[in-house]
Amino acid sequence: MIPLLLRLKKASHKEIAKAQDMIIQTLYEVFDHAVFHGGTCIWRCYQGKRFSEDIDVYLPKENTKIDVLFEHLKKKGFMLEKKKMGEKSLYSRLLFNRTSLRLEAVFKNVSGTLQDYETIEGNFITVYALTAEELIIEKVSAYQNRRKIRDLYDVFFLLRYVHDFEKIKKSLYELLYTFQNPVDEKDLKILILEGIAPETTKMIEYIREKYGKN
Repeated sequence: MIPLLLRLKKASHKEIAKAQDMIIQTLYEVFDHAVFHGGTCIWRCYQGKRFSEDIDVYLPKENTKIDVLFEHLKKKGFMLEKKKMGEKSLYSRLLFNRTSLRLEAVFKNVSGTLQDYETIEGNFITVYALTAEELIIEKVSAYQNRRKIRDLYDVFFLLRYVHDFEKIKKSLYELLYTFQNPVDEKDLKILILEGIAPETTKMIEYIREKYGKN
């Protein structure tokens, strides 16, 4: 496989990917059972074709460890631009050199499954992540809430990794029978790193076909 570094064409994407690797590696040094999810998880753990910038994880709410995490990141060159911690979640924005990205956590005990995370150099590190089925359920909910084309694309893309279709049938039914067009369809071309950016109608046809066969 060609390393991610050589597959990324934009310098800004390469810098973001390097920063993501450092955050993920540091995160698992402190929280060894953190559970990765969201768009960047799909990109790095499921060989996704859509660029994603932010890091989304599930963590136990352990304030001391959270402080340790940010201290370790600072030692590695990150600057904390913003940090907001509530009862159920953490929002933070980090700056590495001139690259800014978000680290967001929901305080929830989630049983992840072991997945290989591809680093920018083409190596793999083991992390805990949601299954394809769990990611699809989250992405359907996200699409219904904000109607972003990237969420629909993620559902379409992840269907090839589904092992237990029964787990996602209800979510796909809700997506298909309450479907409204995305508000930002033209943005998908910018986000796709390799291959075509499929049209909304084609993705819905694909999802409907998969639903009908199962």
